[in-house]
Amino acid sequence: MFIIPGVIDRWELIQAQALSKELRMKQNLQQWQQFNSDLNSIWAWLGETEEELEKLRCLDLSTDIQTIELRIRKLKELQKAIDNRKAIILSINLCSSEFTQSDSEESKKLQERLSQMNIRWDHVCSMIEEWRCSLQDALMQCQDFHEMSHGLLLWLENIDRRKNEIVPINPNLDSEILQDHHRLLMQIRRELLESQLKVASLQDMSCQLLVNAEGKDCLEAKEKVHVIGNRLKLLLKEVIRHIKDLEKALDISSSQLDLSSWSSADELDTSGSVSPVSGQSTPSRQRTPRGKCSLSQPGPSVSSPHSRSIRGGSGSSPSEAGPAWQHPSFFLRVLRAALPLQLFLLLLIGLACLVPMTEEDYSCAMANNFARSFHPMLKYMNGPPPL
Repeated sequence: MFIIPGVIDRWELIQAQALSKELRMKQNLQQWQQFNSDLNSIWAWLGETEEELEKLRCLDLSTDIQTIELRIRKLKELQKAIDNRKAIILSINLCSSEFTQSDSEESKKLQERLSQMNIRWDHVCSMIEEWRCSLQDALMQCQDFHEMSHGLLLWLENIDRRKNEIVPINPNLDSEILQDHHRLLMQIRRELLESQLKVASLQDMSCQLLVNAEGKDCLEAKEKVHVIGNRLKLLLKEVIRHIKDLEKALDISSSQLDLSSWSSADELDTSGSVSPVSGQSTPSRQRTPRGKCSLSQPGPSVSSPHSRSIRGGSGSSPSEAGPAWQHPSFFLRVLRAALPLQLFLLLLIGLACLVPMTEEDYSCAMANNFARSFHPMLKYMNGPPPL
């Protein structure tokens, strides 16, 4: 059978073009399905968001700080949803040109739907911005917000004053006085750490509502929150540095410091003044149960640092007190670490001793050959020797 080569080449070309067209149709179908799915999801989300924003705008302008915090949280959720859907909106507008080129009725409906989507998107963004401005006005009228900001500034001033009463620290002072300073600094650090949540709440409200503010009151409030945050970070950094300097001067390990700081948590009153338990304040001292006081001892169980330093001569020394949190000696720790290795080596030696000896080393034949090797032996070639 004779076949023209040109016909085969043309058939292969037509087949390749058909496969390419089929692949292109599949890709267009997938793109259309994805485009239609994104458009429907955005359309549904816009409807839900518009309805939700209408309800939020109808709410009263509350000046309660907790209500404002809840609404700010909702505002953040809406802004996050807007940011997550910006890329989808951009993709829909870019891909729409491939499906709206014809003059068919479906293409015109699609163009109208895309136009409505963009209008509704801009409307939702403007509604969120209007609601943010209303929350900003409510925050400026919130008395709790201004009192909290002013109170934190005064409190930070008080913390700075208490810190300056302790520092600069003379490392040549008595160990008991250094321990008192250390306890005071640990209490200051604890108070600063506990105030971080409140400061973070103020900073969050400021970042959401006062970033692009233009009014005088808004700028002052934003600057005040900024000063509070920076002052808190600076004080916390300085207190931690002074605590480390005291640790070096007292030569206290970090585990002992944590124990001492936690055990002294009950010895501090609400005004920030220290009332340490009578007795030595070394980290190895015994801890009294939380919420209990000693009733068997005469006299008051609480004394000020000055009265305790005066009667320090009659108090018991740390060596006499019998420390309850004393660490084991270096020799015991080394012995405890080396004991498993020693037991392992001893086990190996025992196993080597249990290996049985071979019978060839002490067999009778070897012993006889060894004994006969030292005696001359005669060998007669032609029978027994003559008598």
